[in-house]
Amino acid sequence: MSSAAPPGGMRVRLGRWRALLGLLWSSGRGRVALLGVVIVLAGLLPTAVILLTGALVAAIPGAVEHGIGSEGGRAALLALSGLACALLLLAVASGSLTQLSRVVTAAYGLVVHRAVAAVALGSPGMEPLEDPAFADELEAVRQAERRGVLRATTLSLGEIAVARLQGMGAFAVLLAFRWWAPLVLAAAWHLTNRVYWKASETGVSVQMSDGAARLRRAEYLRSLALDAGAAKEVRVFGLARWVVGGYGDAWREALEVMWRSRRAHRGLTAAATLALVASHGVVLAALARAAVQGEVGTAALLVFAQAVIATSDLGLIGDAQWSLAQALGLAERVGRLRSRAPAPAAEFAEDAPPPAAGGKVAVRLDGVRFTYRGRERPVLDGLTLEIPAGQSVAVVGENGAGKSTLIKLLCGLHHPDAGRVLLDGSATPLEARGRVGVIFQDFVHYPLSLRENVGFGHPPLLGDEAALEGALRDAGGAGLFAALPRGWETVLSREYEGGVELSGGQWQRVALARALAAVRGGAGLLILDEPTAALDVRAETELFERFLEVTRGVTTILVSHRLSSVRRADRIVVIDGGRVAEDGTHDQLMRAGGRYAAMFALQAGRFAAAGDAGEGGVAAHA
Repeated sequence: MSSAAPPGGMRVRLGRWRALLGLLWSSGRGRVALLGVVIVLAGLLPTAVILLTGALVAAIPGAVEHGIGSEGGRAALLALSGLACALLLLAVASGSLTQLSRVVTAAYGLVVHRAVAAVALGSPGMEPLEDPAFADELEAVRQAERRGVLRATTLSLGEIAVARLQGMGAFAVLLAFRWWAPLVLAAAWHLTNRVYWKASETGVSVQMSDGAARLRRAEYLRSLALDAGAAKEVRVFGLARWVVGGYGDAWREALEVMWRSRRAHRGLTAAATLALVASHGVVLAALARAAVQGEVGTAALLVFAQAVIATSDLGLIGDAQWSLAQALGLAERVGRLRSRAPAPAAEFAEDAPPPAAGGKVAVRLDGVRFTYRGRERPVLDGLTLEIPAGQSVAVVGENGAGKSTLIKLLCGLHHPDAGRVLLDGSATPLEARGRVGVIFQDFVHYPLSLRENVGFGHPPLLGDEAALEGALRDAGGAGLFAALPRGWETVLSREYEGGVELSGGQWQRVALARALAAVRGGAGLLILDEPTAALDVRAETELFERFLEVTRGVTTILVSHRLSSVRRADRIVVIDGGRVAEDGTHDQLMRAGGRYAAMFALQAGRFAAAGDAGEGGVAAHA
């Protein structure tokens, strides 16, 4: 069968089962093996109960007629004892199955979480995370987790395995009545299962493909209604009705995709139902006729009637079967996500080893060209730039000139389409990642402690309060630390008990302290990609000047749209048209009267026109 087999194809089903069992097995072989033993016991004991019940019913007349000490009485006592033991073992197995399923579920959930995290975090660059198809797959996994698929996987698998074993036992018992009876029932239940599984697999496939994108939009609109980040604009602009309506429309579209897939199986469902009714009618009629003709006694009639009922365990199991269908789809999706990882065998990308303290990093870009996915024109086109170790360079240019793209390439978040990016002489950005510290314009506000928000710049320093305090002080945040109620352990979010929310300027200082922690950890190249946008011009200028003083031992790249703030850099590079348009000191570029001088004069004029004494003073002084 080709790899393009339909969702219900044998190859796909086997692939899903291999993926699920592989994930379960990797969650703990001993636990899974023990769970298998318990499932076998719980599945076979009900058949033993049916047979022992029949033996007890057959022995009771002799025990009543001849007494408990007779052979019939002893047979009744033996059957009763066996029945009691079987029921006791069944109760123990059922309870053990529930408890073991919970244990294996916890381990299985951890395996799935680690597998997905390995894919999301294992890629050194941003390309996979910016792939819409990859994002849809990740969202499908998140949606499955939110619906409780992970929590129900092991228990559902156990319930179905137990039921199938019970059905097989009933099948074996009915062979003693008529050889064809269990075959007729099994065929009918098999047809019902095929119809159900086809509908289930189609539904899961739709839910994790066509429906995934619609569910992703619905989830985003739901977050707009519930998350604090958008709360202000939703209220000020009166977006509540639009958000709720959009969420309902997106959710309904996702459901309609699944409803269409279900309507396609109505005819097969009706046929399977008729087959079940007919097969049970035929077998029960044959059993009744045999009983009337004396071919089957009372005890045998009881056993065979129970077996006919128990063959239902070869058919539909209800919610457990739907849960298992979703679990199989999720396991297949996790397997596909793993196949996208750069190193599928590794759980996580290894952290870069701590670099040696100090050491300036030289930067070199030769003919670098880069185009974003979905765009025709390159953002950078033949950019060549060399920065000697220890130099401070300001990168400026109009919006969209490629400044942030250049920074992403230096950090190894993207790979150039052409050309080379080299750090420390011959290392690629990935090889030198431990030597680079960066604060982006959209830096993360971690809802964690101050210690972690600063120490994440170099995790080995998380326990070194002296180093963290020095980094925060150099970033101008000494006063911030003194104002926090629990010092380093204060959580920087009001969403947690005792947490504190910082202002935009305070967050800037925390982010800069994180970058300085990276320098204290040995980073030799420090990049600031417009992280001071929340500060006014004077505050930004003062912060940059102080920053250049405390980072004289490293190579520094500053990106800012405010030219007055970066004039003290050793060198200023103007990016335009994807290339270096101008290069020199502030004074050199002003004398040249080119693009930089025009932009600088324009900004100074705006400050003067605004009549802002503080900002105008800075511009005039520049």
